[in-house]
Amino acid sequence: MKNVLIGLSNNISSHKSKIKVWAKSFKKHSDGDVVLLCANSNNDDIEFCKSLGIIPVPVHVEDTWYINNKRLKHTLDFIENSQYDLYLITDVFDVLFQNDPFTKMDDLYDVFVGSEGLKINEEPWNGDVISKVFPNDLDICKNHEIICSGVIGGKKESLIKLYTKLNEMCENSSNNHNIKDQAALIVMIAKNEVDRLKIFSFDEGWTVHCAIGGPTQFFESWGFKNTLIKRYGGIPYLQDNKIYNHNGNAYDIVHQFNRITEWNEILTKEYE
Repeated sequence: MKNVLIGLSNNISSHKSKIKVWAKSFKKHSDGDVVLLCANSNNDDIEFCKSLGIIPVPVHVEDTWYINNKRLKHTLDFIENSQYDLYLITDVFDVLFQNDPFTKMDDLYDVFVGSEGLKINEEPWNGDVISKVFPNDLDICKNHEIICSGVIGGKKESLIKLYTKLNEMCENSSNNHNIKDQAALIVMIAKNEVDRLKIFSFDEGWTVHCAIGGPTQFFESWGFKNTLIKRYGGIPYLQDNKIYNHNGNAYDIVHQFNRITEWNEILTKEYE
């Protein structure tokens, strides 16, 4: 199978170390292509990507304040004009890989995402964003899981449909918040608008989103730790330079690890 990892970055020269972690950790575990959509890039940015074996695709983002949702159209354009069996679209600055992320993406589903382990009404940030961007949809989302838009995988045609809708929603929403894509994804899922969707549970080992699942400054004070332990029987932990779930399985994808100083230092050291 021919697979590809896709991300977007602006200010590449300022984020070289983060891009290295993203690309090198992926290449350690997968033989898929790595594509970086290089926003507002120059020749040095392009050459840097090539030196890492990354396929650079220059794109222009006019308003980088809204880069989280402006990346949707550029991602969509790339998917439409490429031919891969499976795609994985992730954030770049805070994602690393511990196993091949495509292994668990089986043929029973067309789109793959990962739950953060809590519901919208159990965590303040996502509910606040939805209330500001899609206020009419907050009630339908309250009891649904938080689904992170920073890691999305799947097959071409289904991702084209998904990203077309996400882009339309974000472009036609209010501008009361500059991060819209995750809210749009949660609303779509709550309304059952994503066909053949696999939501990997917090404890299945595909991805961990450390903003909720890791020991950040809010982990205990906001009650995340206790809720996760009660619901799943344990929490992610660091051992032998990897992040494991409570069942002792290393997560394929670790997202937002940079929010925990110890984890960030240990996980990235290999890729400096």
